[in-house]
Amino acid sequence: VGGPPPRRAAYAPHCSIFSRRSARSHRPAAMAHAKMVELLGALGSGNNAERQQAETMYQTAKASEPDTLLLSFAAVLADESVDVAIRQQAATLLRQCVTKGADKDFVFSRMNSGNKQQLAQELVSRFEKMTNPKLQHKVGDIISKLAEAVTDSDDQRGWFAPGQRGWPGLLPTMFKLANAAENGNAACLESSIRVLKDLVSVFEQDMVAAQAQLGAVIQNALSHSDPKIKCAAFVLVCELVGTLEKKAWAPLISTASVLTSVLQQFAQAGLQDELQECLQNYVEIASSEPDFFKQQIQSSMEPAKLLAMLVKTRQGLEEGVRNMALEWMVTYSEKKPKWLAKSVPSFAALVIECCMDLMLEVEDGDDKLKEWAERMDDEEGEEDADELYHFGEEAIDRVVEALGMDVASSSLFTLVGRFSSQDAWQAKLAALTAIKQTVEYAEETEHVNEMAKLLLAHMDHQHPRVRYSALHAIGQLATDQAPQFQETWHSTVMPTLLRKMDDPVDRVASMAMSAFVSFGEELENALMQQYAPNFMQKLVGRLQSSKHRMVLEESITSIAVIAGVIEKDFSQYYDGIMPMLKTLVMNTTGEKENRLRGKAFECMSLLGLAVGKEKFLPDAKEALAAMLQTPTDANDLQREYITEASQRICKCLKADFAPFLPHLLPNLFKSLKLEAEDTTAPKPGDEDDDEQYITVSTGEGKLVKVRSSKFDELLQAVQLLNTYCIEMEEAFFDYVGEVAQNLLPLLDASDEVSMLCDEARSAAFQCWASLIKCARSAATKLNQPPSIANELLRTFLQKICTAMAKDEDPETLKDAADGLAECLRNSGTGVLGGQEVLQLVHQLFQFIDASMQRTIKAEKERQKDKAGAPPELQHDDDDDDHAVEDEDACRRSLEDAIGAVMKIAPQDFLQCLNECQERIGRWLGMKEHRALALFLVADMLEHLKELSVPTWPVVMPGVFACVEDKDADVRIPAAYSMALAAPIPKFAEAAPDAFRKLATLVSGPAPKKRDDQGKVAMDNCVAALFHLARYQSAQCPADIPAWQLVVNKLPLKDDEDEAKKLHKAVCELLLEQHAGLLGPDNAHLGKILSALAEVHKQENLCEKETDAVIEKIFQMLPRDNLLRLASGFSEKQQRKIEKMLC
Repeated sequence: VGGPPPRRAAYAPHCSIFSRRSARSHRPAAMAHAKMVELLGALGSGNNAERQQAETMYQTAKASEPDTLLLSFAAVLADESVDVAIRQQAATLLRQCVTKGADKDFVFSRMNSGNKQQLAQELVSRFEKMTNPKLQHKVGDIISKLAEAVTDSDDQRGWFAPGQRGWPGLLPTMFKLANAAENGNAACLESSIRVLKDLVSVFEQDMVAAQAQLGAVIQNALSHSDPKIKCAAFVLVCELVGTLEKKAWAPLISTASVLTSVLQQFAQAGLQDELQECLQNYVEIASSEPDFFKQQIQSSMEPAKLLAMLVKTRQGLEEGVRNMALEWMVTYSEKKPKWLAKSVPSFAALVIECCMDLMLEVEDGDDKLKEWAERMDDEEGEEDADELYHFGEEAIDRVVEALGMDVASSSLFTLVGRFSSQDAWQAKLAALTAIKQTVEYAEETEHVNEMAKLLLAHMDHQHPRVRYSALHAIGQLATDQAPQFQETWHSTVMPTLLRKMDDPVDRVASMAMSAFVSFGEELENALMQQYAPNFMQKLVGRLQSSKHRMVLEESITSIAVIAGVIEKDFSQYYDGIMPMLKTLVMNTTGEKENRLRGKAFECMSLLGLAVGKEKFLPDAKEALAAMLQTPTDANDLQREYITEASQRICKCLKADFAPFLPHLLPNLFKSLKLEAEDTTAPKPGDEDDDEQYITVSTGEGKLVKVRSSKFDELLQAVQLLNTYCIEMEEAFFDYVGEVAQNLLPLLDASDEVSMLCDEARSAAFQCWASLIKCARSAATKLNQPPSIANELLRTFLQKICTAMAKDEDPETLKDAADGLAECLRNSGTGVLGGQEVLQLVHQLFQFIDASMQRTIKAEKERQKDKAGAPPELQHDDDDDDHAVEDEDACRRSLEDAIGAVMKIAPQDFLQCLNECQERIGRWLGMKEHRALALFLVADMLEHLKELSVPTWPVVMPGVFACVEDKDADVRIPAAYSMALAAPIPKFAEAAPDAFRKLATLVSGPAPKKRDDQGKVAMDNCVAALFHLARYQSAQCPADIPAWQLVVNKLPLKDDEDEAKKLHKAVCELLLEQHAGLLGPDNAHLGKILSALAEVHKQENLCEKETDAVIEKIFQMLPRDNLLRLASGFSEKQQRKIEKMLC
């Protein structure tokens, strides 16, 4: 009495944790039960040795005593005298043991048939009798997992007995337990409904057949007084809608108004958890089956009105609930934009107002402002603060992108005007933020100008966050509306930005610099020249005087932008700036200075590109030496900056970069190897960082953990190797073999690790193509046979064609086809024999056929889903199918690979001409494959030229019909085919009709700003008309002013490849003083010169060789004549001409 309590005996393992049962006594069974309880306690012990011993015994029991183990778990669950924590542990382990997986873990699969059924019956019985709600939920989870196992048609391991799939008695039992009319136990009722929800996907057809029972469950639960039961029923309805076919869930539309009422009841009662769960499910349905809400929205605007009220409720609702309510509205906007615009036009105003209201939720007060001003934008806490504001900010972008500015502009600009006119700084902040997020979608110049005026009017607002937001929005405006915004507003914006770089709040000043970066990047060279001196003086001053990290970072980036724009003219500042950057690199070694140091490297490399190799080479060596000495781990921000900087330095130095390769390549090769970490030995502190790792099975079957950031590192390494190979050309030849050997594992894709590297594999394919080009070029230069290039190609063909034959993923097939096409093009002629050409083309056509079959199968499944559904659930304009788009892109890339074969072996390809003709004829008759047929036609015209003429009776009628197709994706290759056919003499017969069709299209209405494909189609029509006028002028009908139509559309801007070719051709004809191009009395000359001045030095529209020709043209023209013609040009064009004449 009064002594210490007896100590618990230490857990002692035995050969078996279970004693043999005696037929005459229950004592051994009781002992086994006690030992199971003891084992479960030891598995959760804080004593490592005890826990490890228990784990060993548990694993042994899983392997040798599956029946006894699982039945013992069930017995512990049933024993209410056992501690709840132990019973929960038993439930968790039992759930794992009945879950499908590897044999060693799927313990249920190794039970004998009788015990399998006994366990199933025991679980249902225990579930019904369980008095602890949490345990009841856990047992329900076990039942759901077990149901998946016993009903799996593809895996018989979990069946109760051979040939006995399913669980016949489960669903009727659960219907009974889930029906409030038959079950008065509220806790059991809720758990049963949630089990039913988990069983929907398992017993899909049985659920559909049991509509009466299911309807009774839902009806009685939704009308129940207990909110938990209503919540469970709400979730069940959402699960049914998300899982069943449309025709099966269509009757549930009648519950939509009841579900809205349930949400309202939860909101009024302040039931945040239930409200959050229901809204989460609502959002999932809005995403997967938005048609469920169509009838309700159209008739009453619900649930949108209720959710809008929740968004605007500031008291009594958690932030997560308000965010989730807005998420439903945004998601619905994204899923049904066309239907909403047509059927519910008021929806746009409602959702945009909700976004704006959330953006008012910004914390006020001096302390909060001080905290905001002192926070760096890369520090933690930025997104955590003002969470509602940031969610509204993101949401309004998504809404306007989905609905389009045509639908959203009226409501958007009305609300922006209303908010900006209020005195409260939060309202002004919301208005300016709305502009920042939506200016990308503005199409009307008037709208852009009004936005700019409003932003500039707030540059000197008394509140720093308003000034900051105005500057941020100016930067976004400069990015999204370039170069028109810069050309129109530079004289106002540039002085304003220069002034705001001295804002008394450093964070605002740094944003002024950031806005300058966005504005300046797209500013014309000649315009930047006039502003550069003042900005350089300001930026150097801030760089020397400021201690604020963001000011220093943005000062460096701003200087780099000036260098990038004015190029060689930056030489006057180079000698003063480079030493400052070197000093920064040496002195910025702190953890928080990683980005600053990275930006210094970035600026060094950009300065090098600007001033050229001769001036930069000595400093390049120092910069690279410093980069190589920089310690970088997998997550270090500096790694990305250094990678990009080394790419630029390589582009600048070209072959002179070679001495650095021996120091750089070993680390890159190391990055190509996924050095996995064994899952059995996690590093200290990594236990809670599972999201940073991906567990994969290697080719040897070893289970390993790979840090997810390692995949990004691998991709960067491949891209860097590709850059080195491209830029150094033949100087990289000595490293081709070593690089290829290190890339080879990515081509194999023989295990799960490499398959997870899709992006890196795609980059590796392109890098392999660059290696082939490098090897072939070096062989030519050395007057040697291209044996290495040929070997590289054959290795690629063997690896990739084998992998493609086993692949059914359209995205990875597309990547492989793109790599194959590039490798073929870079190999040159003579590398493939006639039989190899025939075999490869046949295989590529087979891949296309397989893709078409996958599309047909997917369409049949989609039609099956819609069959029998009511009219309001049938197809509408918003229905899309990304799988179809992926397959289309896959087939286009496969066809491009066939075109590459034509290019390198035109004579040998003639044996494939009949198959091409047959397929083109067939595909032209199928709406979904017309574009593919026309791209094949275009490749034949481009690479076979006159040799393709025998196919023209079949293919040309399709080309002429499709050039007028409503689908821009069809018009593009049709017009392109005409352009390619124009130089071929045989096309003279069809030329008059082609002139008429193209003239009608070119003189027609211009495509809308956001109709990207329509604009590309127009560029192709202009290019085709140009080539017709150039090569078939004698066939042009007298009433078609072909040259005038072409000149009026110059320059081309949307199809960049065609633009480069056409602008080059225009220069050639101009030098020839082509009468048609110049027009009567040189009437077209002014417009042509304006277009050439516009595209000069625009890399995306004009090649460097063409830039030189343009400069020659302007220098040849009489100065007086040029000044007269240029008087009507834009300021930018005039300044560019002045620079060309210097």
